[in-house]
Amino acid sequence: MLLTRCSSLALLLAVLTLAGPPARAGNADRSQELSTVEQELQSSQSAQDRISADLAATRNEQDDIAARLVDLSQKIQSAEAAISGSEGKLAKLGKEKVTILARLAEKQDVISELLAGLQRLEQDPPPALVVEPSDVLAALRGAMMFGVIVPELRDEADRLAADLARLDRLSAGIQANRKAIAADIARLAAARTELARLIDRKKATLVEGNARLGQERQRAADLAARAQSLKQLMAALTAERQRTEAEQAKQTALAETERHRREALAQQPRLAFSDTRGRLAYPAQGQILKRFGDDDGLGGTVQGTVIATRQEAQVTAPSDARVEFAGPFRSYGQVVILNPGGGYRILLAGMGTITAGTGEFLRAGEPVGQMGNGPSSVTLLGDLIQDSRPVLYIEFRNNTEAIDSAPWWIGGTKEARG
Repeated sequence: MLLTRCSSLALLLAVLTLAGPPARAGNADRSQELSTVEQELQSSQSAQDRISADLAATRNEQDDIAARLVDLSQKIQSAEAAISGSEGKLAKLGKEKVTILARLAEKQDVISELLAGLQRLEQDPPPALVVEPSDVLAALRGAMMFGVIVPELRDEADRLAADLARLDRLSAGIQANRKAIAADIARLAAARTELARLIDRKKATLVEGNARLGQERQRAADLAARAQSLKQLMAALTAERQRTEAEQAKQTALAETERHRREALAQQPRLAFSDTRGRLAYPAQGQILKRFGDDDGLGGTVQGTVIATRQEAQVTAPSDARVEFAGPFRSYGQVVILNPGGGYRILLAGMGTITAGTGEFLRAGEPVGQMGNGPSSVTLLGDLIQDSRPVLYIEFRNNTEAIDSAPWWIGGTKEARG
C-alpha cells in the first residue's frame, strides 16, 4: 500500500509538473515579444530624434531659401521696373518718331520743290534718283552728298537733315530698347522659374519631414499600445498563473491532507488489539522453550514466551502495529517494540538484524528482522536455557504490566509452527 500511495503521489506531482511549464512558456514568449517591442520603441525614438534633427536642418535651409527668395523677388521686381521703364521709353521714342514722320510728311511739297531744284542744277539726273526713284529720303540724302544744294534751299535742307538724323537715332534706340526688354523678359522668366523651384523645394522638404515624423510618431504610438497590451496580458496571465498555482497548491494541500488522513486511517490497526485474541500467529517459526510464568532460573518467573528458531529465521510483526523502538538495547540484543494500540506493547528481542524502523507502521505478517546464526544472548532468561539455536523472546505488556500472551495466539497454548 505504501508503494501505491507513493505511486499516486508521484503521478500527482507529474501532472502538476506537466501543467505548469506551458503557462510559464507562454509568459516567456510574451516577455520576449515585449522586449522586442520595447527595443523597437527605443529605435523609433532614435528615428524621431534623427528626423527632428533633419527638420531642424531643413528649417535652417528654409531660412537660406527664404533669403534667396527675397533676393530673387527683388531682382524680379527690378527687372519688371526696368522692363516697364524701357517700355515707357520705347513708347516715347515711338511717339517722337511718329511726330518727325508726320512733320516730314507735312513738308512733302517743300521736299518735292527742293528735289526739283536739285534736278535742275544737274543736267543729268542725280544717281540716287536713278538708282532709287521710290525712296525720296534716300534720294535727298544722295543729293546732299553731292553738295549741290542751292543757298536758298540750304536752311530747309539742314532742318530736314537734322530730322532725318534724329529719326535714325530714334530707330536705333527703339531697336536697342526692344532688345533690352527681350533680355529683361528672358531673365525675368528664368528668375520666376527659379523662384517657383525654390518655393516647391521649401514646401516639399517641410512636408516630407513632417510626414516622416508623423509616421514615426504613429508607429511609436502603435508600439506603445502594443507594449501596454502585452504588459496587461502578461499581468493577467501572471495573475491567472498565480491563481492557478494557488488553486493547485490548495488542491495539493487538500490532497496531501486527505493522503495523510487516509494514511493515518490506513496505519491504524484493523482491529482493536483486545479483539485479536486467538487470531495472532507467532512472529517466528520454531519451538517454544518457555512460556509466561515459567521459572526463569533466577528465582523469578518468565515474563514472556521463548521460542528457539532456525538460523536466520524470518521474524514478522504478529499484529498491526507501529514501531516505537528498533535497535540494540543493553543486554537484550536487537530489540523491536511494537505498539498495537489500546495501551498494549509487544516486545521482540534476541534478533540478529532488524529491518523495521522506528515510527514505521507494520501490518501483521510484515518483516521485522531476522534471527542470527548462533545462540542468542538474552540474559533475562538466565542460564536455564542451554540451546545452540537462536532464541526469540516475546513479551506482551498492558501499559507497564507484563501479561500472558497465550490467549492471543492461534490455538491458545499451541507451540509455534515449524
